[in-house]
Amino acid sequence: MKLLKNEKGITLVELLVSIVILSMILITTMSFFPQMGLLNNQNKVKTQGINTAKEILLKWQNDSRLETFFTTPNGGIIPEYTGIIGNDYNFETVDSNYFVNIKIKISPSMTSGIYNAHLIVIKLYKNDKRDILISKTYGYVKVRR
Repeated sequence: MKLLKNEKGITLVELLVSIVILSMILITTMSFFPQMGLLNNQNKVKTQGINTAKEILLKWQNDSRLETFFTTPNGGIIPEYTGIIGNDYNFETVDSNYFVNIKIKISPSMTSGIYNAHLIVIKLYKNDKRDILISKTYGYVKVRR
């Protein structure tokens, strides 16, 4: 009779209940890790796209061929890009990672005594798919009058 009254251990039911509760907590916690990995990957792609767009903007702002281009826009001065002339100047190219669309406003957005500043919009799309916009950057290119 003394053995039946000894309650120092745990029962099988208590053990199973604790395992089930612990499993539920672990499963809930583990579901966050793939979501965090996916979010980190998306942020990485966005950051790389923003940096690439800013690099392209700097290249266009410092390109000496732009002055010649604005005086003779049909001259094909910028061979790396396919030009599309319409209301604004549109240029397109396929980078190794992105489809790049560049639009320069024909009429100057700002003028001074020496320079005209034209609005430039750079859009990066994912792998030649124009429906997935990665980054969009605005800036100005200045051209001597």
